[in-house]
Amino acid sequence: MKLDAFLALLSVAAIAIAEEATPGQRPPADVAARAQSALKEGRRALEVQDAAAVRAAVAQAMAALGPWAGNPETATRYYPPVVTTPFDGVKAREWWVKEIQRGLGGVPWLKNPEGNPRRMQAGLREAAFPLDGLARTALLLPEHRDELTMHVRAGADWLIKLQHSSGVFPFPVGPGLNPREKVGHIVARMIKEHPDMVVNDWIPDDRTDGGLQFDNGLCGRALISAWELTKEARYLDAARKSGDWAMSRPLVANWNYNAFSVGLLARLAIATGDAKYLDAAVRKADAGVLPGQMPGGRWFDAHNACAVYHNILMRELLELVHALPANHAFRPTLLDALTRGLNQAAEETLSRGFTGTWTDNFARGLQWIGENKTWREALNANLNASGKNGAPTPGFAIIAVLEGAEKQR
Repeated sequence: MKLDAFLALLSVAAIAIAEEATPGQRPPADVAARAQSALKEGRRALEVQDAAAVRAAVAQAMAALGPWAGNPETATRYYPPVVTTPFDGVKAREWWVKEIQRGLGGVPWLKNPEGNPRRMQAGLREAAFPLDGLARTALLLPEHRDELTMHVRAGADWLIKLQHSSGVFPFPVGPGLNPREKVGHIVARMIKEHPDMVVNDWIPDDRTDGGLQFDNGLCGRALISAWELTKEARYLDAARKSGDWAMSRPLVANWNYNAFSVGLLARLAIATGDAKYLDAAVRKADAGVLPGQMPGGRWFDAHNACAVYHNILMRELLELVHALPANHAFRPTLLDALTRGLNQAAEETLSRGFTGTWTDNFARGLQWIGENKTWREALNANLNASGKNGAPTPGFAIIAVLEGAEKQR
């Protein structure tokens, strides 16, 4: 072979290697540039909630990205081995009771009773997760209900005091004052570039970013769970305010931000019986969440292709399918998306190992969609691997597992 031919082959091979989509790697600059015009079209379509135009723009962007579509920006860590034998439900329940007792002293409403935003190192999601978890656990475990209800009331009252007059649960400046992680650096940049966004050490308006939907959705849902336990009207009233704020927000390019509002509005539809919340949830899901999903079940952009965000998207869409009547026109479309998303997650889990996520998705899918052998085996694999060989524990995801087990009894 002549030297120039050999060098040409090396050049072709180098290009192929450079363009191979590898988790945790960004696409080449020229590939990313080719997708930009379609992504801009998609953002414009999202602003006017034109679902068909969003889908068309996403199709163009995926074509431009080629093998980079659906490539996660962060490589997933797996925790083998994959063991699919049924987990011990009694042990799971006992473990969760111990975890609750261990964590009660660290809840935000006890650590920061005055709700000082400058002392917070995370958003109000730090309170929403335990509040929601404690309320749902109290309903599951009658023997602990009185004690847990006391903590739920304290947490819900604390959260309501921090709600903005617009209805949103705002973001504290604390994480941006001494940034420790990605969110803190984002907040620090926002404070520096847009100091007018800060009001009394809170950020109550994200302009067109959409990020406030994250904490607002979680806080509103936690208050609904508190209401389901206590039947205190003030908790549902506050959740309604957060839902009304969510309904007014425009769709944004980050699918999971839109999804947080979908999940909140779906929960409100069940709690209140008000059709406006269900209608809004369907519109947001149709134009602002589902168009980003690829045929294989994963979302096409690098951020939402990551397992943790795939989990969020599935979780919020599951809330919607739970709220939809059996004869609702949107249900077949949503079920198709959920099935593809859960299948992708289950197949990845069973072939590679526990990812530290998807546990609650599998449990909710089995509970709200129906029995599925692959999802069941993936759920078992997650639970059998959790807390072993460096893997994280199930955390709050165990509640969905216990809820499903309770309904099977």
